[in-house]
Amino acid sequence: MQYIFIVNSNIHKRRKKALEKAISSLPADLRHRSKVLYTDHPNHAEELAITYSETYGSECLIFACGGDGTVHEIANALAFRSSPMAVIPLGTGNDFARTLYPKEIYKKPLSILDRLETPMIHSIDLFRIDSYDYMGNHLPAWSRYSLNVASMGLDTLVQAKAKRTVAKHPKSLFIRRHAYSMAAISCLLNGWRFTMDYSIELETGEMIEKKNVPYSLVSICNARYYGSGFCPAPGAEIDDGVLNVCIVEDMSRGKALSQLMKYKKGKHVGQKGFSFYKSTSGIFTSLNSNMQMQGNYDGEDFFGHRVRYEVIPSAIQMAFFTE
Repeated sequence: MQYIFIVNSNIHKRRKKALEKAISSLPADLRHRSKVLYTDHPNHAEELAITYSETYGSECLIFACGGDGTVHEIANALAFRSSPMAVIPLGTGNDFARTLYPKEIYKKPLSILDRLETPMIHSIDLFRIDSYDYMGNHLPAWSRYSLNVASMGLDTLVQAKAKRTVAKHPKSLFIRRHAYSMAAISCLLNGWRFTMDYSIELETGEMIEKKNVPYSLVSICNARYYGSGFCPAPGAEIDDGVLNVCIVEDMSRGKALSQLMKYKKGKHVGQKGFSFYKSTSGIFTSLNSNMQMQGNYDGEDFFGHRVRYEVIPSAIQMAFFTE
């Protein structure tokens, strides 16, 4: 087995040095079968993953060494390919890894290197987001596979503000850890207004259709966490062929502030104002012709007047590591 470590060059220098030291300390045989590659432009992680997957096929394990953006790129590269993917969470949010690993490994990600030869390879689900403009034209630049969570509405505004904050303070680990929570409070204080139509296909095949729905946010979840630990779908499983969709009704700023911590901790399930669906596909349509929905998949921005999603069961091979 070849081990390909694709490292996001923008991760914190301390984490990068720790990764390099850990790889250089591997036994000689493993070290000789390991290759460390650094990204140097947007989508480079995806390009590298495709190249090495085509070279080695199922005989390589390709690691996403970074945050959820790096995971997103490599998942899109390896969808439907024979090369398994692995994750070493070294970025800001690392939310997909919260579902993937037990807490002991999540908090000590470099311990994964002690388990290189004993991964459990298992196929998991992806889901597809396709965006369309007001005239119904498909928008390929904003249509991708997602591994973790896609969302639209208030939380995307929060994420955009958080990313700007991190960009202004790239060396601060404190800012990286708390940027999303600080941005959430700021956006809640400033207010919002979103309205949509939607149709959702449930896992049973039943269709749910609603018109002119005011909402605060929508999350489409394959995994459980996003936004540096917010938990919109505490019951989500990444290999069940079903997506967990959470729609949060339009709330006053005061009410939203009171619900924020419940939503973060996954304690909002069953609360008034939150609708949950076990779904295989669906469509959300903005009711404002002058304003597209702003969303994100795995932390990467997308836009669309109409957004369609669909689960793709067992679409990617994933490496799991246990204690």
